[in-house]
Amino acid sequence: MKKDGSCILSCLIGPCSEQNFASWIPYHAVFGFLIPLLIALLQVNDNGGSACYFETHPVNMWVFLLATFAYCIAFVADFQSKFYSTKYAKLSRFIAVISGSLSSVSIISIFLPPLLGPLIFIPWAFMSIFLSRGFIVSICRWFYQMIKIAFYHIFDIWNRFRGCGLMEQPRLPV
Repeated sequence: MKKDGSCILSCLIGPCSEQNFASWIPYHAVFGFLIPLLIALLQVNDNGGSACYFETHPVNMWVFLLATFAYCIAFVADFQSKFYSTKYAKLSRFIAVISGSLSSVSIISIFLPPLLGPLIFIPWAFMSIFLSRGFIVSICRWFYQMIKIAFYHIFDIWNRFRGCGLMEQPRLPV
């Protein structure tokens, strides 16, 4: 597969193998298969029951919907970043992975017993923090730089203000 985006163009114009697309965006190969599979299992598990999952598991279903929506937006942003080299490509990829995994975990928690359902979010949270450590470090560095620049500007203004009143008047000869 070429790195210059020719597979993308060939996918849009003509036939493209699923394998090329999956290797181009690996997280979408996982979540693009896993999320529909879990939804299908949810429908099979329902067996025509009268209770809706929005009534029995409202928090899980809303988390699933919001996380899936965030995943779709981040996936499109990541897909667009392949065409236009943006500086937000890593951010959109990170958001897609985190929201896609949250979407999957929220549906999986419906299948688990009531006591274990919420507990599955704990490993997801640890995994998300572990994956985001580099992102968190870069945000902290950015905040540090902004605070340092603001401090130097305030210190400079303070020195100018303080310096005006303390300047000695030239002495006249006596």
